[in-house]
Amino acid sequence: MASGSVSSALKPYTPPPQTSENLDWADLEGLDISLLDQPGGIEVLAEQVLKFINTNGFFYVTNHGLTNDQINRQYAIADAFFELPLEEKMRYLSNTAAGDFRGYKPRSTGELSSRDNDERYNIPKFTKEHERPHPQLIKDYYEEIKEFSLHIHNKILLPLLRLFAYVLEVDSETLVQRHRYEENGLEYLRYMKYHPRSAEEDAKAGNIWAKGHTDYNTLTFLFHQPVAGLQVLQNPDDSSSWQYVKSEPEAIIVNIADALEYLSGGFLKSTVHRVVRPPADQAEKPRLSLIYFARPEAAVRMEPLQSPLLQRLGIQVPEHYLKALEGVTAEEWARARIAKDHRFRTGIVNQPEREILAGVPQRYYD
Repeated sequence: MASGSVSSALKPYTPPPQTSENLDWADLEGLDISLLDQPGGIEVLAEQVLKFINTNGFFYVTNHGLTNDQINRQYAIADAFFELPLEEKMRYLSNTAAGDFRGYKPRSTGELSSRDNDERYNIPKFTKEHERPHPQLIKDYYEEIKEFSLHIHNKILLPLLRLFAYVLEVDSETLVQRHRYEENGLEYLRYMKYHPRSAEEDAKAGNIWAKGHTDYNTLTFLFHQPVAGLQVLQNPDDSSSWQYVKSEPEAIIVNIADALEYLSGGFLKSTVHRVVRPPADQAEKPRLSLIYFARPEAAVRMEPLQSPLLQRLGIQVPEHYLKALEGVTAEEWARARIAKDHRFRTGIVNQPEREILAGVPQRYYD
């Protein structure tokens, strides 16, 4: 990737070591997306998807075309960003009250710190719609960040959408045409940092850093981050079935989110996950994360595709949800989710609000 004359200003980033504790790790499938370029590869991957998709919406993607050096460069930028003075970062505050995550979100303080102990900087798609001010640090590496983001969209997201279209037995471009990069829609790269807390502080919050939830987009891509804490709920009917998700250096962790669940009629299920206090040998380390959120275009409606597979199996989304979501767009769903989160995080309400739109809930699992 292009680095420019400012590259020497970045401190090199080295991922922290994996925990030495023997944790209960989830057994996740790995999809080698390089197979999609080979004869018969899509059939092999589709068979894998059909085997695991109803038990776990988390999976690994390998041979994705990004090197560890490229990923660590993005972590280096993220690390440098969070070292900026708070006053500088606050100049780029996101309007989460209006359901807009673009820009900076600080962590909460005081009594609200148990609800929200992370800070984030969200960089949206590199289109005219999202032209906006950024800190000089981000502008210095703007082309590099753009190249990284476009690789995720074009070389990882779109091939996966074609694979899922094949699984759903619809035209290969059906989902791709709902995720065109140049069209309006809030897809973004996130730099994120959880700050360590004392054992006493964490205990007050039940050792939960992020409550069990589903994401509201299409697919979420989590890059190598060895500080353990991410967990997946293997069985939504069993609140004790949490397992740790291990981050492997050569793989991207991917989870299915709400938009894809609704578009697939509930066949591809939005993954329930949370973040908990890291194990003892990592508890004092900050948890730096690099995440990409793929979303449908803003105007895409949250309704199931016309799919032969769904016709045979039946729509698995409750009928009253579908009725309530009639006419709701991906942008409206996402903004509602973000705004509800803002209300709880900032103390406007004291409990997470379960209804998002017209009776359709956000599910919490803690």
